[in-house]
Amino acid sequence: MTDRLLVCGIGSGMDRSLLELRSPQWELIVATDHPTDRARAAADLLLVCDPNDAVAVLAELSAAGVDRLDGVFSLGADNPPVISVLAGRFGCPGLPLETALDCTLKDRRLRILRAAGLDLPRFATAESVGEAVRAAADIGLPAVIKPSDQTGSLGVLKVESAAQVRTLAEEALRLSPGGRIVIEEFLEGTEHTLAAFMVDGELHRFGFADREYGRKEEFAPHFFEGGDTLPSRLTPEQIEEVTDTVRRGARALRLDPAVINTDVLRTHDGRVILLEITCRLTGARIATEVMRLATGVDPLPNVVRLALGKPLLPAELAPRQPRAVVQRFVPADGGVVEWVGDPRDVARRTGVHDVFWGLDLAPGTVVPPYRGGADVLAGVIAHAEHLAEAEAIAERTLRALPLRFKAASP
Repeated sequence: MTDRLLVCGIGSGMDRSLLELRSPQWELIVATDHPTDRARAAADLLLVCDPNDAVAVLAELSAAGVDRLDGVFSLGADNPPVISVLAGRFGCPGLPLETALDCTLKDRRLRILRAAGLDLPRFATAESVGEAVRAAADIGLPAVIKPSDQTGSLGVLKVESAAQVRTLAEEALRLSPGGRIVIEEFLEGTEHTLAAFMVDGELHRFGFADREYGRKEEFAPHFFEGGDTLPSRLTPEQIEEVTDTVRRGARALRLDPAVINTDVLRTHDGRVILLEITCRLTGARIATEVMRLATGVDPLPNVVRLALGKPLLPAELAPRQPRAVVQRFVPADGGVVEWVGDPRDVARRTGVHDVFWGLDLAPGTVVPPYRGGADVLAGVIAHAEHLAEAEAIAERTLRALPLRFKAASP
């Protein structure tokens, strides 16, 4: 009998990987609220629904007559609890719902990691503005306020003065479906993404990138992440320190077996802080294209094996090539589009893997002010033998974007 595989949720740009998942070995079902031409071409059955709503996905599966699934996962979409619910409903391999919630809800994750002895920023939770004001006073400023139950940097805000606490806490609470926020000590350093599989207590790392934060606070109180860089500028010893921290965090959260995505801070004085860890494939095309270009490692076959309950093949995760790769973003920060062309016109340059718009742009499109990580105007993935060359290619490409804004009125 052919396996029936559900991809529930597709992260930004990750639909490119769907075509690679087509196989005579399984029937591919795709559930997404943004059906693209690639999704339609790849799917044996396409369900249009909210992949962050388990009830909606189950309703669409029922309406389509689907009464059996053999595996379920997402392509970089941050919906581990939904994946766990679906796996439990159909008897597929997967993590328990409580485990998925432990790594998705920030307050629960922080409590578990603190109990396991990991180094963390000072933090507190709040369900009201008053509680947030008191927590910020106890933790000290600057601090970071974030909804406990949101993803994609939505509502993540830097508080620098006591006068800001009330306003920013109100905003974060408004964005939290559960009405719960986290207040954390603000720490400075370098940030990194580690992608791995955790199976039978062993961490199998297949990607490690530096996060680009050169313009991090340009849009304060919102943070701007400018992209990703491989290879890392950390030493092998420092990378191993980060890997050990992630391993401890994954064990504390019982993420096994699982594919893991992380955000790790290494402070200027050498502390390693696990800011985020969740049981999903790294999104924004990082694991499937950026890391793959740099190392030659394709994680998708092992993601599918894990979803179907088959053994991991660690040999497939060994790096095959050393190459410098960068992904760089341009923030969307206001303006009215006067003219827009096809980014593929500048994608033909040597060293350019892809150039893309982050928003649907057309003449007359009003671009709102920057408010968080999802507000990307455009991006590029570039590669070269050396890092400086890849960064230069990315910079030149973004300067050549076929886009013009209307001049501001006097």
